[in-house]
Amino acid sequence: MLYGAELIANESVQEKVFEDITNVNPTEKVRSCISNGFLTVVNRDSIYEECGADYRSIVNFWNSNVNRIQKQLDGKTKGTMIFRAPDSYFKHDKHDIFMMFEEEIGKTFPTKSSMICWYKEEWLNSLSLASLIKILITHSYVVHNDWKYKARNGNEIISLISKGIDKSLGEGSATLLFHAMKTIHKLNQDVVASRPIIFESILKRLLDNDQQVNQVMDSISKQIIEKIVFCKEVF
Repeated sequence: MLYGAELIANESVQEKVFEDITNVNPTEKVRSCISNGFLTVVNRDSIYEECGADYRSIVNFWNSNVNRIQKQLDGKTKGTMIFRAPDSYFKHDKHDIFMMFEEEIGKTFPTKSSMICWYKEEWLNSLSLASLIKILITHSYVVHNDWKYKARNGNEIISLISKGIDKSLGEGSATLLFHAMKTIHKLNQDVVASRPIIFESILKRLLDNDQQVNQVMDSISKQIIEKIVFCKEVF
């Protein structure tokens, strides 16, 4: 396991991470995995310092580390799981770079490797509607409490958007807006998942004024964020 969601200033801080994990799950299996070197902790800020705004460098960083660890463990594990937080990129206003990395990493993963990306609600609240949609599209599953997870497909994303529009403008408004989008701009609902930036731009054109635009965008974003953040009712 590669864990890159903490600021690791020195070895004692790394040991504290190990201790915290053991305290949460104090089983012999967890202790054994840590003592056998199955958990590697990476300083999240050092990744930004090393790779900067080059998303391909971030991809190479993680893949090279996965390959190195897999060789080091020599088949002693079933695979590699990476935990990654994007806060270093949000802090430097480079969240678009991190999203490009997320989109690319899934295409290049070494065999038997997966990644879990951890987003705080405050980070999600700072994103545009198009970026929120892209997060749902890029990630195969959303993980909730007790490690329950569920895939989100294009139809569910459209359903969330429709719910946000209707809550803001009234029942049936989403149907009218999607109809107008198809009639005036010759775009089907598929554009939501395939080109979220275009969808956001068209939606703004179809609404009357800036106040209405902000109101609708906030309502849709709220629906999406509620589905991304941890919640008990998953199914």
